[in-house]
Amino acid sequence: MLFAVLLSFFGFVLAASAAVDPGYNCRPGEKCWPSSQEWQQLNQTIDGHLYQTVPLGASCYKNSTYYNEAACDVVESNYNNSISRGSNYGQTYWPNWEACGTSGCSLVSYDPEETMYSTCSLGRLASYYVDVHNASHISAALQFAQAHNIRISIKNTGHDFFGRSSVPNSLAIWTHNLNNFDFYQNFTAFKCPSSNGQNVGEMGAGVLAGDAYRFFNSHGMDVSGGYEESVGIAGGFGQGGGVGDYTTTYGLMVDNAVEFEVVTADGEVRIINECNDPELFWAMRGGGGGTYAVLTKYRVQVYPSLPIHTYNFEANFAGNNSNQKNALREILIAHANNQIEWSAQLVTGSVDYYADKVSFGLVLPYGDDGSKLKSAIASFVQYVNDQSNIIVLESNYTTYATYTDYLAFTAADARKTEPAGIFSLLASRLMPRDLFTTPQKVDSLVDAVIEGIEKAASLLSLAATQVVFETPVSNLDSNQKTSALPAWRDALWHVIHVGEWEEPLAPAVLENVTGTFLQMLDPLKELSPGGGAYFNEAHYREPDWEETFFGANYNRLLQIKNMYDPTHIFDCWKCVGWRGEQDPFYSCYQEW
Repeated sequence: MLFAVLLSFFGFVLAASAAVDPGYNCRPGEKCWPSSQEWQQLNQTIDGHLYQTVPLGASCYKNSTYYNEAACDVVESNYNNSISRGSNYGQTYWPNWEACGTSGCSLVSYDPEETMYSTCSLGRLASYYVDVHNASHISAALQFAQAHNIRISIKNTGHDFFGRSSVPNSLAIWTHNLNNFDFYQNFTAFKCPSSNGQNVGEMGAGVLAGDAYRFFNSHGMDVSGGYEESVGIAGGFGQGGGVGDYTTTYGLMVDNAVEFEVVTADGEVRIINECNDPELFWAMRGGGGGTYAVLTKYRVQVYPSLPIHTYNFEANFAGNNSNQKNALREILIAHANNQIEWSAQLVTGSVDYYADKVSFGLVLPYGDDGSKLKSAIASFVQYVNDQSNIIVLESNYTTYATYTDYLAFTAADARKTEPAGIFSLLASRLMPRDLFTTPQKVDSLVDAVIEGIEKAASLLSLAATQVVFETPVSNLDSNQKTSALPAWRDALWHVIHVGEWEEPLAPAVLENVTGTFLQMLDPLKELSPGGGAYFNEAHYREPDWEETFFGANYNRLLQIKNMYDPTHIFDCWKCVGWRGEQDPFYSCYQEW
């Protein structure tokens, strides 16, 4: 039996190694591009779910063939609503990944009655998309793309900081309407008794985080998803790591993955777990979405619901610039000095640091009345409230009965800190536990963070540094069951420099902002040699991306990629096996 399995495996590898990458580079206007009749045939094959892409803002451009005043009124009224944006294929959460240079079709976020460009164009949106309603639609799309040498892109909500779900001149697989749920109190895995268990949730690839929380809470359960309720929880989020308020307690979302249903490059629908296609399952548990196969269903361990206890603290720094810098430094040091103990108590959350103010959001899911959180952070709360160089605006404890109750707060906070429809740039680094062990190391860490805060503030009026402590301190993955970046297991801080702006920047200004944000990581990298950054929340120009995003797992991930996708039909920016920036399909990254 073992010989037969090995023979099958090596036959798979040999067949994969013999395949040739055709480039998938046919574009509109070329002879290879399908005729209208061929597109219509595909549409019939997939039950009428093929569409030509129309940008979300097209109905508001008077020189567009899609101009429609009534439709435009609807778009304008919901333009900054992250949920409604995600339900339309023709957009991305941030317009810099929707446009290609000065070509796009966005509206101005602070005044949606104003168009952002002189004319409406697709920018970097796909030419056509398949509105997937079942796995057979994905299989047909892949076969069509292979037959015509067309590039494939994969998208749910467009909530991607790299723009990986937007590829111009491609055929997009839009998974947004694969939004089914199920809950198994007693779960039987596919041909894998060792993965049988209790309390397993099932989500379609298009499910949003907020809907997932509400569904599983209705069954008395919590799922280890993210903070922002409009994020697609099962796609790039759930395959690239997945962090949120439950990460300190239960681990990354990929730590809790039990089984996936996927469509591989050959069009085959597979159910994969630790017994069936275990290498592919391992790769998709942390190695990134849109790379190895198209996910259709995500089965994940869920847990009995817990109350959510929070502490929110907001303050302005008093005095002149020098006094404000001292206040910032003192609070950062106090935060860093408490972090090891907070992590030991499984306290999670994040802090938004600015040059002149700070906002803490500490969270602990725990089955009590909030006493554990208060005890864990009491000395810090006393310290910050006693400071004479800050003006305290808020200092409150709140308990929510369930995560569903907590959603009203997180949604309002996300609208303030991560508004949809504006431009965004990130630069991030995971900071290891060792940096919190001595006063000297804490000083160096704080210096490095402050350098980034000050540089970001000098470049953009909308800039902050988030220090996120949603790290998997309770799950070290010692058996390497997942392919998540190993640096996660030793990290206590996920430091993110964030820059935002509302209208396109001049090319020279944009280049300066982009380059400086990358340079802001240098002091953090010097403190964390061999470390990395979270693949889903990093700088898109990261030069050492293989090591930074995947670490020691990269070579194994590439082997699996080549095994299951031998002709390289799946490709995305700085994903495993990426073709590289010289590929003409990525030219927009040079112009954005």
